[in-house]
Amino acid sequence: MSQAPESDAVRREFFRSAYLLGAPWDIGRPQRAFVELWEAGEVAGEVLDVGCGFAENALFLAARGLRVCGVDMMEPAIVRAREAARARGLDVSLQVGNALALETLGRRFDTVLDSALLHVFEPEDRHRFAASLARVLRSGGRYHALYFREGPRAVSPADLRAAFSDGWRVRRIQEAHYEQTDPEGARAWLATVERE
Repeated sequence: MSQAPESDAVRREFFRSAYLLGAPWDIGRPQRAFVELWEAGEVAGEVLDVGCGFAENALFLAARGLRVCGVDMMEPAIVRAREAARARGLDVSLQVGNALALETLGRRFDTVLDSALLHVFEPEDRHRFAASLARVLRSGGRYHALYFREGPRAVSPADLRAAFSDGWRVRRIQEAHYEQTDPEGARAWLATVERE
């Protein structure tokens, strides 16, 4: 990312600690918003769960017969996700990787899920993230993003449209709920963006 190394180091330490000590996003199940997308037939083909964390969304879809890959920058999250996949008897590719260099996966996808990754990026890195997604998402494929709409890391609908302005079509942005260990969760946006 384009931040100073100190900022990147602080961010990595935050996530490393959260995954080791208990993350507020570790709810032990998939996000309801993504379950509803799957039930509506909006998630199909080969699926990438980018910034997958403990990969509950990926594991949910794999259990329903989809071919799924999950990628996260934090090894502790991927280790735990692999353990969960083995315990459930699921065949899921779970890899440590960089969301800004998804082409290193060597695969292409029909659907990408993003559960609270988009708002982690600084505004200047969102275009890089969109370009990384474009390199792995097939034409006509869909990127579904669930991200915060309030607080210091919020991404407005205008911000999303600006980041995905070149080679993308924003199909919808709707109000949603991001589930957390705090029962109230967080107010979120659920966006569906299609690769042209």
